[in-house]
Amino acid sequence: MTTSPLKPRPAFTLVELLVVIAIIGVLVALLLPAVQAAREAARRIQCSNHLKQMGLAVHNHHDINQCFPSGGTVPWAGVLYQAPNYKTLVPTREQGTSWPYQILPFHEKKSVYDINAYALADRERLEAIRIPEYYCPSRRQQGKSAHRQLMDYAGATPADAPNAWDQFWYGNIWGVPTTATYRNVFPRSLTQKCPANFAHLQDGTSSILMISEKWLNPNAYDSGDWHDDQGWIDGWDPDVMRTTGFKPVRDNKNGTGYGWEGYQFGSAHPAGINGVLADGSVRLIPFTVDVVVFNRMGDREDGMAIQLP
Repeated sequence: MTTSPLKPRPAFTLVELLVVIAIIGVLVALLLPAVQAAREAARRIQCSNHLKQMGLAVHNHHDINQCFPSGGTVPWAGVLYQAPNYKTLVPTREQGTSWPYQILPFHEKKSVYDINAYALADRERLEAIRIPEYYCPSRRQQGKSAHRQLMDYAGATPADAPNAWDQFWYGNIWGVPTTATYRNVFPRSLTQKCPANFAHLQDGTSSILMISEKWLNPNAYDSGDWHDDQGWIDGWDPDVMRTTGFKPVRDNKNGTGYGWEGYQFGSAHPAGINGVLADGSVRLIPFTVDVVVFNRMGDREDGMAIQLP
């Protein structure tokens, strides 16, 4: 019996191999944006959870002290103590350091709050503590200016009119304008109607913005900027307070296009900014929000009905 020899199997040609590689490349190119979008969605959810925790801490502060935290007195203000080597909950109206410091005991950071920072070395130790909830994962896990840990969120305060910022200071940066009235949830310490409470929120808690994400230059994420250099332990300063007088803008190394970048809200998210309202709910506010509507969101008592985006 004779057998016929097996016919040799033809190998892939170079053209066929290149076609297969090209198809795989196209599939990977189609898959990567979906993976990146899924990762960004997860980061945005984590960012909103951070804001939710801050909102709950603000409400807990109100439950204990019958008022919201104040906004601090001046930039780089020191922590107000009752007596040397003995700190207690001081009246919110008098506290020089802003709301991120004041809410520490109400979201499981009392050990940080209890650090007595009279001595320079102790103060620097306090400033260098990283608070994970104060960073947006879409932007950075931490940022430092010298030894100081920074922050990605800010309290909201309105302008008298869109595209204005003068009402942030009321003409006094390094001293408190005690006769001024700040119409936000965290009014500047020692000013009129400070501190605020739920009775002051005349426009309804579901339409007033308390805290949101601040605009930053991506080139300065790691090193800080003039409006991002003192961090979460600052006083009344763009580090921890921003105005709703400008539309929120996505982080951009070339600026916002409006000027006054250090006073604006913004984020590293592609569609908008996360914000926690006075009722504790978290909303995504699109970059396309009308500037008049956005400014009204920062005002607790303008009496104007708004349609949230």
